[in-house]
Amino acid sequence: MIKSITLITAFLLASSAIVTAQAECTATEPPDGLKPIAAFSIFQSNFKNEDYPFALKYGRWILCSTPTTIEGYPGFELSRQLDRFTTIYQEIAKSQTDPSLKATYLDSALMVFDIKLELYKDDKEQVYKTHQQMGRYYLENNSIITDAVSKAYEQFQIMFDLDPEKTTTTARGYYVDNLLRNYVNKGETEKAQKVINEASKYATGALVEKLNNYQKDLFESPEDIIAYYIPILEESPNNVEALKALEGAYEDKDNQAELTKVRRKLHEIEPTFESAKALAETERSNARYGEAIKLYKEALKMAKTKAEKKQTNLNIANAYINQGDIKTADTFADAAIKIDPNFGLAYITKATIYNAAVTNCVADRKLEAKDRMVYWLIIDYLNMAKAKDPSVANTVNSQLGNYRPVTPTGEDKFLRLDNLKDGQKVKIDGSVAPCYAWINKTTTVR
Repeated sequence: MIKSITLITAFLLASSAIVTAQAECTATEPPDGLKPIAAFSIFQSNFKNEDYPFALKYGRWILCSTPTTIEGYPGFELSRQLDRFTTIYQEIAKSQTDPSLKATYLDSALMVFDIKLELYKDDKEQVYKTHQQMGRYYLENNSIITDAVSKAYEQFQIMFDLDPEKTTTTARGYYVDNLLRNYVNKGETEKAQKVINEASKYATGALVEKLNNYQKDLFESPEDIIAYYIPILEESPNNVEALKALEGAYEDKDNQAELTKVRRKLHEIEPTFESAKALAETERSNARYGEAIKLYKEALKMAKTKAEKKQTNLNIANAYINQGDIKTADTFADAAIKIDPNFGLAYITKATIYNAAVTNCVADRKLEAKDRMVYWLIIDYLNMAKAKDPSVANTVNSQLGNYRPVTPTGEDKFLRLDNLKDGQKVKIDGSVAPCYAWINKTTTVR
C-alpha cells in the first residue's frame, strides 16, 4: 500500500462525510464483501456511465491496495485504472460549490499522480506520461490551483529533460512552444537557450520558425547574435540560418568587411536574386563597382517581377555612372524605362548621365554656350520624371533649381548659338561637340 498515509492525511482536510470516506485507505479489500472482479466490474460500469461517486466507492480499494492483477480479469492494467481516478476526482471537483471541497478533490488527483510516479519510477515511459498528464492537469485547472501555470511548465521541463526528442515532436511542438514562451516572457534567457539548442536538433516544419523567432527574442544586440552564431558557423560553415543571422548583425554594426564575407558565402551556397543583389550592394558601398555590376547582372538574370527587373537595371546604370562609363549607364537606364515608362527615378538617372556628359566634355576646357544646351535636355528628363511619377516631384524640383540658371542666356542664343529661338528644336549630338555624339537626343530651346 504505497503512500496511503499521505492520501489519508490529505483527504481528511475536508470535513464532509463523503470526503472523509474517500480518504480512508484502511479498506484494501472490495466493499460489501464483493470479490475483486465483481467490484472492478461495478467500478468500470459506473466510470463509463460517468457516475463518478459510485465508481469511487467501488474502486477505492484499487487505489489503496494498488493490485497489479485481478483474478479472472487477464486484461487488468493498474496504470490505466489510476488514470481513471484522476478523472474521477476532477469530475467530482467540478460538481462542488464549496471551494475548499473542490480544491481537496483536485489535491486528491495530484496524489494519484504521485502514486503513479512512485509505482512506476523504473518505467521511463510511464514516468514521462505521468509528468505529461500532470502538466495538462495543471493547465486545465489553473483557475483553481495556485500557480498552476508555472507548475505545468515545470512538468513540461521535466518531460523535456527526460526525452527532448519526444517532447519536441509531440503535439506539433506544443510543449516546447509553451515552455519557451514561459522562459522568454520571464526573461530566463539561459533556460530558454538550452531548450532551443536541444529542440533545434529535432524540430521540423512550423516549429523551426517558432524556435528561430524565440531565438531572436533572446538577442538584445548584434553582439549577442554574433557571439551565438559564430560557434555554430565554425562547426557548420554552410549553415544558412547562421549566415543570415550574422548578415543582419554585421549590417547593423556597419562591419563591411565581415558583411561582405558572409554575403559571399550565402551567394555561394544559395545563389538567388536576393543574395546577388545584397552582395552587389555591399560591393558598391565598398566602391568595388566592377564587382557590383557583375553581381547586379547575375541578379537581373534571376529577377522575376517587373519591379525587380527595372530596379536592377537602374542599379546597374548607377554603378556604371560611378565607374565613369556613362554611355553604358544610359543603355541600362533606357532598359528600366522600357520596363516601366512611368519609372521616375530612371528619368532622373538619365538627367544625371547627361550632366556627367557635360562634365566629361569640358574636363580640359571652359564651359561654352553650346555645352549649356545639354542642360535643356537634362531639364526635359527631370520634367518627364515629375510628370510621369509624382512621387519624385520634390527631388526633381530641388534639381531643377540647379540647372535652370546654367542654361544658355538670351545673349548666348543670339550671339553664340546662331540666333536660336524659343520653341525651336535642336539636337544634342556630334554637331554640338564630338563628345556628345552618342547622346543623339532632341530638346527644345527655351
